[in-house]
Amino acid sequence: MALLSRLFLLVAVALLPAIAIQSYNEFDLRRSRQMEVQDQALGLARIAAAEQQQIIQGIRQVLIALSELPAIKAKDTGACNAYLSAISQRYPAFLTFVVVDMDGKSLCATNGRTTNVAGRAYFANAVRTGEFTVGGFSVGRLTGRKVIQFALPFYGDDAHIGGVIVAPLSLDWLADYIARMGVPPGGALAVTDRDGTYLAHYPDNDDFVGRKMPAAKDASMDHPGTTATRDLDGVERIVGYSALQAESGGLLVSFGLDKTLAFKGIQCRTRRGIFLIVLSTSLVLILTWLGARRFIHRPLGQLVDAANQWRLGDYDRRVNIQPRQFEIVRVADAFNTMADALAGRERELYHAKEKAEEAAARITTIFESTTDCVLIVDPDWRITYLNERAKAKLSEQRDLIGMNLWEAFLDAVDTDISILLHEAMSKQRLASFEKFCPRRNNWYAINAFPSGEGLAVFFRDITEHKHAVEARRLIEEQLHQSQKMEAVGQLTGGVAHDFNNLLMVISGNLELIEDRAADSDGVRQLAAAARQATDRGARLTAQLLAFSRRQKLNPKTVHADQLVRDFQGLIRRAVGEGCEVKLVADDRLWPCHVDPAQLETALLNLTLNGRDAMRDGGTLEIEVRNVTLDEGAIAGVASGSYVRLSVKDTGCGMVPEILDRVFEPFFTTKEVGRGTGLGLSMVYGFVRQSGGHVAIDSVVGVGTTVSLYLPKSSRMPDAEAEVVQMPALPAGSERILVVEDDDDVLEVTSAMLTGLGYQIFCARNGTDAIQILDSGKSFDLLFSDVLMPQGMSGVKLAREVKRRDDGIKVLLTSGNAGDVLARHGAVDEFPIISKPFRRADLARRLRLVLHEA
Repeated sequence: MALLSRLFLLVAVALLPAIAIQSYNEFDLRRSRQMEVQDQALGLARIAAAEQQQIIQGIRQVLIALSELPAIKAKDTGACNAYLSAISQRYPAFLTFVVVDMDGKSLCATNGRTTNVAGRAYFANAVRTGEFTVGGFSVGRLTGRKVIQFALPFYGDDAHIGGVIVAPLSLDWLADYIARMGVPPGGALAVTDRDGTYLAHYPDNDDFVGRKMPAAKDASMDHPGTTATRDLDGVERIVGYSALQAESGGLLVSFGLDKTLAFKGIQCRTRRGIFLIVLSTSLVLILTWLGARRFIHRPLGQLVDAANQWRLGDYDRRVNIQPRQFEIVRVADAFNTMADALAGRERELYHAKEKAEEAAARITTIFESTTDCVLIVDPDWRITYLNERAKAKLSEQRDLIGMNLWEAFLDAVDTDISILLHEAMSKQRLASFEKFCPRRNNWYAINAFPSGEGLAVFFRDITEHKHAVEARRLIEEQLHQSQKMEAVGQLTGGVAHDFNNLLMVISGNLELIEDRAADSDGVRQLAAAARQATDRGARLTAQLLAFSRRQKLNPKTVHADQLVRDFQGLIRRAVGEGCEVKLVADDRLWPCHVDPAQLETALLNLTLNGRDAMRDGGTLEIEVRNVTLDEGAIAGVASGSYVRLSVKDTGCGMVPEILDRVFEPFFTTKEVGRGTGLGLSMVYGFVRQSGGHVAIDSVVGVGTTVSLYLPKSSRMPDAEAEVVQMPALPAGSERILVVEDDDDVLEVTSAMLTGLGYQIFCARNGTDAIQILDSGKSFDLLFSDVLMPQGMSGVKLAREVKRRDDGIKVLLTSGNAGDVLARHGAVDEFPIISKPFRRADLARRLRLVLHEA
């Protein structure tokens, strides 16, 4: 927008308050005039209403006088007709007088004609109320003219209503009457009935009578008021209205004044004010334009001309504005001073350019002497510089200066190199990466340095380095694989060794049982020894599962310090009197979410290891603390809040070679027969499965500290469930379908269940079990192994049985109860008991399953 236009706009804005004040005065004047006209219309309406009220009261008095005539009371038709004919000449405004009986049939009339008014509303209202009644607009049945009916009941000598006197008033007479009331020019006087129908109107009575009043919906029949409306003749009027009293029929009298005539004087004044405002505004704008051209536009033109010369490098040009008393002269002097400064700046830039060229030459020397390839591109990715080393590797006898980088090197388009360089350019952020170029079969280390002038790319060939790193990685993988195989060999050898020992115990004791079958006490002892060996095998299997993190956990929210306090009695008995046990715990310990039984087992393993490390006695300290770890505080542990359970002994400690292998399965430093080497492996697997971490620190001759980091739980500790004491060997008589593919296990299981009193039916796989169910036999419980041949597992069989009969209970069994349900997607779907199980455990579990809701 030009300066003059802005100046004009500013002046126009400055005039807005004056225009607003004038507009407000005009509005206030029109509002005052509006109130004056409304008061005038309302006053005239009230005067006219008072006159109409007097007319209706006179009509009422006439009808009251007629009701007292003996001829009418006696219903003397001849005398009544004669009197009504005489009185009608005294009151020419009434078209006729009619006296009707209670059925609405005429008894007598002015002209002697008969009629029936039984269907008229005014007649029904007069009979119902027994009072003087005013009707509405109607057309007389005897005369056929527009009238308004007035009715008054008369009473006979027996004091009962004998009939009704009806007097129809001619609306033509009413129109002549209001026309003589002196309505001013442009005014309108009207009388309407209670329904808003015109009874009389001045002027143009014939165009209004019988039609609805436009303002009837706005007029209140109870209170006087005013409204602005456009009448039926199209004239907009301010109408005052006043309603007659209810006993006078509730007629509405309105008096309207022509709005155009009422505001004619104000409109002339408004037009004159608008003209003066436009004239004064135009004069101000013209004077402003002339002054701006003389005192602003012309001097500014001189300044612009001088600035254009300075832009072209002619700093000798100066601005001279006359007369000197103008404020803009100060601007011109500032421009001249700026021209002097620009001339000095030009000389400085020339010297700076020479120095920059010298610096560029030095940088080029550096780029040429570096062992890296250097390439510089502008913001449009056009190559502006390559050092000699880059030309030798990339140019391929081409002149790359000025070429687009991606056109010059098509093999880099849409690659990771292209993406990373674009990101460095767009985000103005340093990029450093290593990428393989398939076309050149080389690895490159690339560093990109963005700037406002583009991107400087340094790269070097690191193919040989990459090959060396890859060779080292392969060697490390081979070493890792050999270590893994060594661990598997130790695991396999340990399992074979321990299970061979267990099998030897079981086999030898069973042979002795056969030889000494007659000695019942000896048989019982040997059977107990065999059962103990079986329990050792079950514990060994549990330890293997713990190390592989495949055991089934039953986690709860517990306070570790309370668990240790409850368990420390057993710990003191386990370590013996030669060791002192200390417990240190924070006052407000955080809860943690772990399996309490597994945590107790892990704590027992750690205390026993500590006891064994202190052959001559010592102090065993159990510490429970709240700790918050930062990122990287302990290798392999995520940052967060933990409960740290530490077991510290003052034993012999471990050398680093042993410390690195303590968590390996079957690795032990104890004598043969004193440990399986699975204790710390079980602890490691349990803590990792619980989302925690195990750390161990040992110093030879000082002692060892094992710390369990258990994640903090946000839930409160679980309430302890009430322990239900079950009978030692609960029996039953229910029908049980046993499904087991191993004949020996099936036989011993059937013997256990039969001994408990149950009715047993056996099946060797899922297919046989389905056939038994299809035969029509009913069962209370399905007891099935999970892993079975012929395609149907115990889980699938249980689902099929529940689908057929939801009332059958299900109990599953497996040698790996915790993992097998997860692999079959049935965790918490069915109850399960682990193998090997004792008869007492099986008996209690069966009663729980059979009696559950």
